[in-house]
Amino acid sequence: MPSLLLSNLIMGNDKKSLLRNCLTWILRLGVGGVFIFSGFVKAIDPWGTLYKFQEYLSVIGWSIWPNLVLVGVFSLCAFEFLIGIFLFLGSFRRSAPVLAAIIMSFMLPLTLWIAIMNPVADCGCFGDAFLLSNWATFWKNVILSAGIIWLICYNLKCSWVVTPALQWLLFIISGVFIVIIELYGYIAQPLIDFREYKVGESLLAEDSQEEESSFLFIYERDGIQIEVSNADSIPSEDEGWRFVDRKEIARQERKNGNDKEKTFRIWDVKGEGDVTEEVIDKEGEELLVLIPDLRIVSPATTWKLNSLYEWAGKNNVEMIGIVAGSEEEISEWEDLSMASYPIYLADDTQIKEVARGNPSIVFLVDGIIEWKSTLAAMNIDDFLSPETSSDARSFGRDNKSILFNCISLYLVCVCVLIFLSFTPKIGNLFFNRKGKITEKE
Repeated sequence: MPSLLLSNLIMGNDKKSLLRNCLTWILRLGVGGVFIFSGFVKAIDPWGTLYKFQEYLSVIGWSIWPNLVLVGVFSLCAFEFLIGIFLFLGSFRRSAPVLAAIIMSFMLPLTLWIAIMNPVADCGCFGDAFLLSNWATFWKNVILSAGIIWLICYNLKCSWVVTPALQWLLFIISGVFIVIIELYGYIAQPLIDFREYKVGESLLAEDSQEEESSFLFIYERDGIQIEVSNADSIPSEDEGWRFVDRKEIARQERKNGNDKEKTFRIWDVKGEGDVTEEVIDKEGEELLVLIPDLRIVSPATTWKLNSLYEWAGKNNVEMIGIVAGSEEEISEWEDLSMASYPIYLADDTQIKEVARGNPSIVFLVDGIIEWKSTLAAMNIDDFLSPETSSDARSFGRDNKSILFNCISLYLVCVCVLIFLSFTPKIGNLFFNRKGKITEKE
């Protein structure tokens, strides 16, 4: 058996062939592993990948139909993952390196442009799981491209792990697996949360006072703008000063240092007063309705939200809405939804970091995140139905178990394919040995 595997891994008798095939296998595992990781972590959080795509399009100045962008996100994540699997297992030995080269022919000049022009803080090639500087991303792609060129030349000289007769099954199994991961992350929540607001952690920063000093407020009078921090005296509106905008200093510092911190802040609907400590209940249960973009929320969701609010009131659970939008948009939303729950303002980027979806629901117990979900994934149309549980904890899902079961089933299927691929050779080896023993006898 060891000699059989060795002969399949290294198809050559001299030292030169041995070294060449060893290097080919190292590059298969290395390049394939990077593609698998890159595709998987982006597929886990398709919302995050979608936001990064939108950021790129905004910088470039392109306007593309949103549904087309979403299809592109799903396709790219699955494509990267599949190519990585094929390279890693030596499948589709001719086409897999060529497809990888096509991706790199686009990504290499793009990341060079990003490194030089620095239009975005990070390229998002590994999602939120692992952040690289723009120049580190470019040189990573240079190394990957060199490895892919080698594989184009020599990948066929090394054997497969899954026989070509079964590689179509590997394609289907891997495709179904990664699409399920993507759909769950988009419809419900990412199965792995790479952001700072994870389940089991507090929504608030440990040092609220320090976070308060990390904002600048912009006021304008007679065409002149000034910036003041919340430690300075706010100019009086009676003197003609008008609030224009605010800047979050802490977020920029965190991006420059690649150091994640909790900076989630909640404001009154005018965006002037920080009410975070007042509205986040540190004792008791609380539901947060998060809406990062009021303009694209379907009116059909209003009934479900109002039903949830009535359920919360009957079960001693606080519920508030936290949205991003102008004062006019918030007013229109209140009129449209006939919302009875209080509504507050937050930065859309921060809302997206706390939970994915539009709208999404976050359940807190004593300020600690218990679960997250998009509203659409909560399979209850009427929370006032007698069958609805009175315990908000029952609405959550065990994402760790779901992910473990998906990965386990996928790996079992891949192992079965590998076993079936080598079964004929193992059988031939066994019968050949048995025949030699018979001849000797």
